[in-house]
Amino acid sequence: MQWRQQVLPARAVTLAARRLPMASIAAELGYASASAFSAMVRRSVGAPPSRFLAS
Repeated sequence: MQWRQQVLPARAVTLAARRLPMASIAAELGYASASAFSAMVRRSVGAPPSRFLAS
């Protein structure tokens, strides 16, 4: 499961660059909700998606 937590944030950045909404990014990556996706990003990178995806 750890490999997934490393790959998904990288994929999320790619999707964010296309200016997709957070809910669409979460769905594309297989999360049931934007909040579940947000929790994964916080655990993985230590920052909320808004900050992480903006970088």
